[in-house]
Amino acid sequence: QASWLKPHCPQPRHSPRSALRIDLARAAEIAIAAMKGGKKDEQPQWDPAFEPVMKILLGKKGIKTKSASEVGKKKVDYFRGKDFKKFVLENPQLLKKKCQAALTAALGPDGDLPETEKDVEKIGDELISRNFCFKAVYKPINPTKDQADKPAKKWPDRLARTPNQRFDCEGFYVITYEGGGSMQHFMLALIISGVLLACMFPVWPMWAKVGIWYLSVIFLSLYFGVLILRMVVFTLFWIVGFDFWIFPNINDEYCGFLDSFRPVYSWEKRKDDAFMLLVRFSSLAMTAVAVKQIAETHSLADVQDFVTSSYTDILDWGVEKLTALPPVERQALPSLEELHNQTLDDHDHDEDLKADDPKVHAGEDDDDDAEATSLD
Repeated sequence: QASWLKPHCPQPRHSPRSALRIDLARAAEIAIAAMKGGKKDEQPQWDPAFEPVMKILLGKKGIKTKSASEVGKKKVDYFRGKDFKKFVLENPQLLKKKCQAALTAALGPDGDLPETEKDVEKIGDELISRNFCFKAVYKPINPTKDQADKPAKKWPDRLARTPNQRFDCEGFYVITYEGGGSMQHFMLALIISGVLLACMFPVWPMWAKVGIWYLSVIFLSLYFGVLILRMVVFTLFWIVGFDFWIFPNINDEYCGFLDSFRPVYSWEKRKDDAFMLLVRFSSLAMTAVAVKQIAETHSLADVQDFVTSSYTDILDWGVEKLTALPPVERQALPSLEELHNQTLDDHDHDEDLKADDPKVHAGEDDDDDAEATSLD
């Protein structure tokens, strides 16, 4: 058949805007398909034999970890090899009970308990080879020659990956194990909920606002009270030659919430020279004189009354600020006294008008009454 006999079917043409929409839709479909297909590949598959080891190490009764900055990357958590060695050698029965497969893979088919440093190194090498952690070294920002002579930091705040990935009990090991994602999703939901609640604070009920204010004042009072107490106690013990701190890690930014309260106290004897001994005795004398002078002019009851009244004033001030109306509404609503004064002014104004009207003095009706009579 001749081509000219075929019916002409024009191809549909898309405008540039519709073509752009189609391209964007296809790109979105490809991205979603890639995310669905690559999600399993991106998530690391942890070895089921050694995953219980990491769960025990990072559990409540596990080893101590701290945070540091990895060079060129974000903050990471890490542990020390000496702490790992101590934990493994002190808890062999726990490892045998929950990590028998890991002991078999690391120490041989018999799965003997770890007893020596070499056994610890074998377990550590297996964790490194399975990407549960990697070895790192301290990397200062501005390295100098003097730093080589100084002793190494117990807990460095800046780490970098080292080419030698053999486990060493004196090294530092960055944790790459992330565990399950359920806890992370739960924490993310809590953070989002907290942000939304904070943004909606103006529409909270009044009892919730007052309760948050009371809780904030109590928390700040406890925090600053602990700081003042630990400083006073430290000064008293420093005078007699000891460093005694209550909650020594409470202001350590590299400690977690629970680690900030551990240990409860630290005790260390000072090794001062003759000059520092003279300074301590002078401080003791000045402290004794100051306490004597304060005791002559004030009593403990006065201090207690001052603290109580100040605390009450702060609570009342916050409650008044929360319960007070905004300035615009406060101006729009007059008080009872203003309404009463306005009523009196209106009444006085009416009396003045009647007194100034000549018709009232002549005993005649005013215009308003006449107009009303004529209308009737």
